[in-house]
Amino acid sequence: MIRQDADFRSDTVTKPTQAMLQAMVNADVGDDVYGEDPTVKKLERRCAELTGKEEALFVPSGCMGNLIALMCHARPGQAVLAGKLSHIHQYELGSYARLGGLSMIALNDESGWLDPNELSDRWPGDAYYLPEAGVIAIENTHNVGGGLVYPLDALMELRKLSLERETPIHMDGARIWHASAACNLPLTHWTQHVDSVMMCFSKGMGAPVGSILVGSQSFIERGRIQRKLLGGGMRQAGLLAACCLHALDHEFARLVECHRLCQHVHELLSDVQWMDLTTPPTNILMTRLKEPRAFELEQHLARSGIGVLAFDAHLLRMVFHRDISEKAVDELIGAIRGFVV
Repeated sequence: MIRQDADFRSDTVTKPTQAMLQAMVNADVGDDVYGEDPTVKKLERRCAELTGKEEALFVPSGCMGNLIALMCHARPGQAVLAGKLSHIHQYELGSYARLGGLSMIALNDESGWLDPNELSDRWPGDAYYLPEAGVIAIENTHNVGGGLVYPLDALMELRKLSLERETPIHMDGARIWHASAACNLPLTHWTQHVDSVMMCFSKGMGAPVGSILVGSQSFIERGRIQRKLLGGGMRQAGLLAACCLHALDHEFARLVECHRLCQHVHELLSDVQWMDLTTPPTNILMTRLKEPRAFELEQHLARSGIGVLAFDAHLLRMVFHRDISEKAVDELIGAIRGFVV
C-alpha cells in the first residue's frame, strides 16, 4: 500500500489539514445554484481580483472547468488548437469532442509551450470543408513538460496572433499557482494575456475538491449555463470553497518548499545512467528511462510503499507536494538506486 508521505504519483493525493477542516465547519453557506452561497461568492471575487478578470465561477473539477471554457469560447464544429501533450488533449477523455462537439488540431508542445509560427502555419484555411478555429488552449504549468512555466515572451507572441485571428485563448492553469510561486510573480503576469483561466485548488494547494474558472462577465454568465448542463451545479458548496480560501491564505507560501524537494531529488538522481531527467522548475520531475521498464520501476517502488506514475514504458513522473516527507525522499532515492536495470 502506498504511504501518504511517500505518494509521488500526483499532488491530487494531498489531504485537507485540520485547519482546513475547521474552516469547513465554520463556513457560512447557502445554495450556490441560486447564487446564494456567501463563501463561494467570496472565493469567486477573490480569484477574479487575483487574475485581473471580471468574474469567476466555482466548479467541481479542473476537467469540467476546461470543458466549460472550450464550450463557451467555441461553437460545435469548430476546432481547438492545443498542444499534443496537453492535459486537455490527452487526459480528459476527449470531452471537447464527445460533449462539446469540437475537433482538435494538435500542435507540437514538447518545449512546454506553443510555437506561434507553427500555430500560424497549421491554422485552418478558408475551404468550406475545414473546421474554423474556435479557441486556442495552453497549459501553465505544463504537466508532461515537467512543470514548465509558460514564458511571457512566447505568451505575448501567441496573444498577438490570437488578436489578429480574433480567436480567444484559454489557459489550463491547474498548477499556475506553482508558476507564480517559482517566479515570485503575480498571477496577472500570465492571466492578463489570455481570455480565460482554470485554476485547481485540489492539487498543490491541498483542498479536497474544487477549481475556479475566471474570465469576462459575459463569459462567466455563459459558463454558469454550461456548468448546469454538465451537472456541475452544487448546493451548499461553501463547505468546499472554505477550504480553497484557506489554501489561498496558508498553502500558497508552502509551494516553494515542494520545488526545493523536487530539485533536491533531481540533483541526487542526476548521475543515474539509465535515467534522463528533466530539470524541474517547479514541483514535477519527469524521467525517461532508456529501457522500456517504467512500469516495472513503478511496481518496484510500490513494494516499498512509494508511489510514482508511469505514463508509458519509458516515461515516469514524480510530483512533490506538502504531504511528502524528507524521510520518503531518502527512501525514494535508495529504492530507485536499488532497481536493477
